[in-house]
Amino acid sequence: MKKSKVLSKIRSGKVARICCLGHFLPCFPRHAAHFGYDGIWIDGEHRAFDPREAQALIAFHHMAGIDCIWRPPTLEKTGLYRLLEDGASGLMIPHVSTPEKARMLVEAVRFPPLGDRGLDAAGLDADYMVNLKPSYSQDANQETCLVVQIETPQAMENLDAIAAVPGIDVIFLGPGDLSLRLGCSAATGDPQMMEVQKKIAAVAKKHGKAWGRPAFSQDDVKTLKDMGAQFIVLGSEFWAIYSHIRDSSERFDAALGEKTSLTSGLQVAVP
Repeated sequence: MKKSKVLSKIRSGKVARICCLGHFLPCFPRHAAHFGYDGIWIDGEHRAFDPREAQALIAFHHMAGIDCIWRPPTLEKTGLYRLLEDGASGLMIPHVSTPEKARMLVEAVRFPPLGDRGLDAAGLDADYMVNLKPSYSQDANQETCLVVQIETPQAMENLDAIAAVPGIDVIFLGPGDLSLRLGCSAATGDPQMMEVQKKIAAVAKKHGKAWGRPAFSQDDVKTLKDMGAQFIVLGSEFWAIYSHIRDSSERFDAALGEKTSLTSGLQVAVP
């Protein structure tokens, strides 16, 4: 059983460095590992992955020695733990607004006595039965990271009960969805979002859970670290490509003495 770098960082009181990936890029895990990241959050909620692409991408994480935290498009029980059998280090589940849903997730991804995950022990997580240890199920429970996302006012109302559920490792704020529902900015420093973050930090500490959210700048990371966050996301292939193409276009403009006419539509400011 591969030990989780993310959980190791959290359990030692440090910040786990996470970045995000939404496309099938075999090189990305190697690059992220090279630059000191502990895990990659794969966005299967908003991006489509073929099952064989998922298997391959998870295997590339193993080759690079970095955790793969998969956000799946399903809550179907076998669909969840099949990702773990394929070698994912953990799962991030969106829109967990009730303790009942949190307990259902624990049931799906933890082996007995904590949960009700089905036993196969023939996947990448068990080294395809090569040198299979009798402690496989206990090791899987110990090294699988379960992240639940807080993204609605209902989730905030139920925050204490959700965080109290045994088997959850990380309480993760989804600032985009929550800010949309609260009518505020998703920014770390927004006054209303700051109150949300303070509440999550206090509840997570009370129940011995880690917490975190996406950051958009160095200052964000510092602010979140000072608030006790240990699962901080900074960086993705989308923003890297967007900013690089933008910067390269500006270099073309400077070299050719031209001014590019941007295509119509929303121009996004990249942090």
